[in-house]
Amino acid sequence: MLHISVSTNFIYLFIVLIVISLMLCFIMMSLKFVLNNYSQSLGTNNNKNIPFESGINPIGLSKSYVDNKFYLTSIIFILFDTECIYLYTWSINAINLGWNVFFCMIEFVVTMLIGLFYIVCNNIFKFNK
Repeated sequence: MLHISVSTNFIYLFIVLIVISLMLCFIMMSLKFVLNNYSQSLGTNNNKNIPFESGINPIGLSKSYVDNKFYLTSIIFILFDTECIYLYTWSINAINLGWNVFFCMIEFVVTMLIGLFYIVCNNIFKFNK
């Protein structure tokens, strides 16, 4: 059985890291409230609430609506793009890692191919209605 011992210094450093990060979050959030109230108390410029900084009043909606297929396609692209990152790092170190990692990568590729087969079978990439 593999036993990993963690020194108490590491635990203390980890606790200090967590405490410092929580303190920074609290400081940033409290500064946001303080500075927001200060800028509203000045009240000289109400142009913060308009959507454009050019001073021209907007015509129509400032929001553009995009079809949901675009978001789905971008998420699928990101998933398969990260697959390339894992395969690239594995291929560089394939000789040193051994057969166990080879079979894990085969399992990873098969899982991704099953996902791609599912996407193609459900016609995700067809944009015609």
